[in-house]
Amino acid sequence: MEKKTKKKYSETEIKQALTFIEIFETKDEIDCKGCGYDTCRDFAAAMLEGKETPSKCVELSKKVIEKLKRKEKELRESLFLNQEILDAVPAPIIYEDKEGHAIGCNKAYEEIAGIKRFDIKDKKLTEYSDNKAYNELNDRLNASLLKNPGKQVVETVVKYPGGDDITIELHKAVFADRAGRPAGFVSILFDITERVMQSRETAIAKDTAELSVSLLKKMPSGFVIVDDSLKIIESNSAFARLMGDDILAISEINPGLKGADLKSVFSDHQLFTALMQSGEDSYTKDIVHNGKKIKITIFTIEKNKTAGAILLDLSMPEVKNEEVRKRAEEVIRENLDTVQKIAYLLGENASKTENVLSSVIRLLSDNDKK
Repeated sequence: MEKKTKKKYSETEIKQALTFIEIFETKDEIDCKGCGYDTCRDFAAAMLEGKETPSKCVELSKKVIEKLKRKEKELRESLFLNQEILDAVPAPIIYEDKEGHAIGCNKAYEEIAGIKRFDIKDKKLTEYSDNKAYNELNDRLNASLLKNPGKQVVETVVKYPGGDDITIELHKAVFADRAGRPAGFVSILFDITERVMQSRETAIAKDTAELSVSLLKKMPSGFVIVDDSLKIIESNSAFARLMGDDILAISEINPGLKGADLKSVFSDHQLFTALMQSGEDSYTKDIVHNGKKIKITIFTIEKNKTAGAILLDLSMPEVKNEEVRKRAEEVIRENLDTVQKIAYLLGENASKTENVLSSVIRLLSDNDKK
């Protein structure tokens, strides 16, 4: 039996009522009779009388169900995409609720924890991790972040399931709910093992360089390092003395003659250019400079870029003529061996400190100026 309405309503009132069941145009009035009325307008009049509610409209219910299905699909796709993005991040990520129970994680975290995300869910760290120190640290950070929301960064050591220790930088922050209240924590673990090792190696290289440069400066023979434009990178006081009183005075103002042009200091500077252009390892020659007979041995530190030299004064009074050759060769050999070892330690090692010798010398120079 069809339902009837008693009161007549204006066209405007009917149209307004129809909007409650999402009918905005005449073509949308399908008159399906699913509500028990002959027409959608009859149902609208019944709503105006207070006899019916929009939820009784079958078509509206279908529309609502379809919308809910679309929203559900969009939500699933969004969650899937979010998880895919998280899994693409190489750093381990985990997020927990305020009590420290796991909500989710990415693949990288599964690998470092040795457990699948479905087995982690709703568990506290202590339930699947035997790293007591890290577990305690995580609890302390959670408590601290609840009191002072924000982000904290700490360095610590964790173990992979296989037992390998790695040094990590833990970035931990609070995330909030829609009301702005703390809802939980997100943690990102960055593996900095290699960086820490490199830092230690760099520190050792720097200490070695400082010691080596100190030894070179105290060497009795003249010593100098130049770059491919013949600018002096480092030298010792013995070299400055061999170059003359004027150069020695300059070296007192500019220790090591750093940045000085070798061409204006040493008349046989072309020997350095010739060695670097030739690509040979070393070259030895007797020369005369400032009236002194000098035995110079030039050697390559970085091919075509950096060269060093040892200069021995053969006119020293304590050196007898008949012993000059023997002693000169002995001193040159000893000094060259020492310097080459130092050059090996401090020279071309691009994977760690690049050109340690020149860079550390510049660093020491800057520190001296400060």
